[in-house]
Amino acid sequence: MRKSSIRAFGIALFVAGASFAFADFLTQDANTEAANINVPKGTILIKKDELKAINKEAAEAKEQLAKIQTDYSALKNNTVAVNASAKKSVKSFTLVIKKGMGTSEVSSALEKAGMIKDAGDFELYVIKNDKASNLQIGSYDINVKMSTAEIVKKITRSK
Repeated sequence: MRKSSIRAFGIALFVAGASFAFADFLTQDANTEAANINVPKGTILIKKDELKAINKEAAEAKEQLAKIQTDYSALKNNTVAVNASAKKSVKSFTLVIKKGMGTSEVSSALEKAGMIKDAGDFELYVIKNDKASNLQIGSYDINVKMSTAEIVKKITRSK
């Protein structure tokens, strides 16, 4: 081959490459430019209008959360007040002792009903007076005016 034909072939390749590069440069859009930016792996690029929409949704979510928290606090305070007044208004209670119940279950039921102040003290009294094995299955009407001794006498059988 001749030098001139090799030179012509090289120039043709150069012109073709330059024309492809120029055509690619003219057709690039914003997304292609953003893809060419060096960003750390795992980073997501979003448009400004998308960012504004996300920020607006976040602000609305914060407002809803604040409203829910205030509603929950009000509800919690109201529930505690109702429970406190309910315990004060309870004057009597029907204690049901079932088969297999021990002194701890009986004492916790009495404490939850507001008939005694401390389940541990009641349980200790029953055990100390050797009445734990004498608990009787049945239903018993208990009221707040009864002493620990009266309650124990009512729910146990004497030896």
